[in-house]
Amino acid sequence: MTSSTTLLLVDVQEDFLARSGLTPDRETLVAALAALLAHARTSGWNVVHVHSRVDQDLANAMPHRREPGNAEVVAGTQGAEPPDELAPLAEEALLFKRFFSAFDAGGLDELLRSVGTRRLIVAGTHSHACIRDTVDDAYRRGFEVVIPADATASYDPAHAAIAFAWMDGRAVEIVQFADLVGAGPPAAQWVQRDPCDQGRELQTVRLTPAAEVHDAAALLASRQSSLEALSLAARRERLSAWQDRLVQSREMFRDALVRDVAKPLRDADGELDYGLALLADVIATLADEEAGKERRVKYRARGLAGLITPWNNPFAIPVGKIAPALGYGNAVLWKPALPATRLSALLADSVADAGLGEWLAMIPGGSGTGDAIAGDPHVAAISFTGSVPVGRQLIARASVRAHPVPVQAELGGSNAAIVDSSADLEAAAADLAAAMFSFSGQRCTAIRRIIVMEEIGDAFIECLVAAVRQLTAGMPSDPACDIGPLIDRAGQLRILAAAKSAVADGGRPLCGGSAPREMPDAGCWVEPTLIEGLGPDHPLNQQEWFGPIASIMRASGFDQAVELHNCSAFGLLGALYSTDEGRIAAFASRAQAGLLSIGRARPPFAAGGPFAGWKASGYGGAEHGRWNRDFYTQPQAFYRG
Repeated sequence: MTSSTTLLLVDVQEDFLARSGLTPDRETLVAALAALLAHARTSGWNVVHVHSRVDQDLANAMPHRREPGNAEVVAGTQGAEPPDELAPLAEEALLFKRFFSAFDAGGLDELLRSVGTRRLIVAGTHSHACIRDTVDDAYRRGFEVVIPADATASYDPAHAAIAFAWMDGRAVEIVQFADLVGAGPPAAQWVQRDPCDQGRELQTVRLTPAAEVHDAAALLASRQSSLEALSLAARRERLSAWQDRLVQSREMFRDALVRDVAKPLRDADGELDYGLALLADVIATLADEEAGKERRVKYRARGLAGLITPWNNPFAIPVGKIAPALGYGNAVLWKPALPATRLSALLADSVADAGLGEWLAMIPGGSGTGDAIAGDPHVAAISFTGSVPVGRQLIARASVRAHPVPVQAELGGSNAAIVDSSADLEAAAADLAAAMFSFSGQRCTAIRRIIVMEEIGDAFIECLVAAVRQLTAGMPSDPACDIGPLIDRAGQLRILAAAKSAVADGGRPLCGGSAPREMPDAGCWVEPTLIEGLGPDHPLNQQEWFGPIASIMRASGFDQAVELHNCSAFGLLGALYSTDEGRIAAFASRAQAGLLSIGRARPPFAAGGPFAGWKASGYGGAEHGRWNRDFYTQPQAFYRG
């Protein structure tokens, strides 16, 4: 087939599509690429597929991929193949490359010229590397290059955004899918399976395409002025009505937490209490003016707020963001995490029932939806709770906009607790067992590292293992359940693999490391797992493991204990078990974390207090209390002679 237009699909292979943090996510990207490929075939474009391929002995792998654990797209493996819907037809060329650029595939340049290519449509993975280098080489060869941005993806979208910003208008024209084919790509879907029984589907969620995100943002922005026109008292009154509806619907939300995210009943009740307390604090503290002798300060809404919330606390965290955003006069574009979609729809309905629905849109979706929010020109501020990689991507995406916007991000942690020789060991062990493993450790504030003084190490570990074994694994709806399943099979397999790897690296297993025998294999349970003896630089002590696994380290003195506490890149929560006032004071002055607690690893967080992580755990300022106004408003000074 001869045409002046060629579609070049780069590295559309299962290993690359499975990369963590891929943006847009796999489902969205594959749907877009399949639609683009179908359009190319019916339009008579040339189609060329270029795949990376690594020999089984890894001899031709790029240097950073030569270790067996890093190998991808190895010949003969499923990971080297494309999804069925993107497989080449017999008449379509398939070339193989070793390095980044598609032009590393021998004969690509000659092939493109032989079919008369002038316009080259480049799509696939990864935008920050292979797509970028392919565009560079195509431009140098004189081709007119076009990238449909929503048909490319990267696991490093922050880097990709910077690369695209530089290339656009120089080496390439960056367009949207609809600009090429006259319609947006079909919306992808995501299927949620029951954490207690992976054979049972809970829901199918349609992922909101970028075009619909932008339409929703434009509509909300057009309504922004009407929300600002409401008096503070009127907004407070509607928030109070929302509070009443949530209190009346408490059992419904409790059941939804258990059903959708497998949260044990005790944890569900705790989340509901905290979320309602956050809302009550917003209602009590809303204030948008202050006066001085020479000036008056008005705190004015920033504009449309983009809120992105996680699945593990799908009631409290959204309430803690939506309430101050609306209360201070900002319309809200809200993307909840996919497993929380059903509960979030109920929460959005309750907002509407309270008379605030016209200023809130709940849009389900994956990473591509979040990226669209961060890049939308109508969004004036972004508040995010989730992982460090995704948070950093959103921060970078917001920063490369024509008008960068403020971002507030709570980014998780690898939280540590120090057990001093003066502590009540049995009490500390009982408290820590729950702080590490309730809700299967799927909390950003869960303790993941324990530092115990050497002189009490053996005695404390004996108490801790006994306390952990007292925890009950079971169905989340059982009032006796402490340890429910993880949210999905991927989470379960990740924790089991981490435990196995830690032992292989010399860690001493104290308990756990496998699925509990008494629970059904169809669920995603993992026994509470304790590993001792790993160095502070080991991944188990440095990364955020969002599950029931924790590490124990011994310290020869209190100074070393604090150093071990601080050796993580994270800084969300730190705890100390001690009755020594000198050591308590030293911990308070030296511990690097935004939240510190003495004698309890799960303190009752005050609704009016700041919730903020230090270091990699946070960005852009604290949440809650008086800090809400700092983020959701802009101060404006007014002087009058």
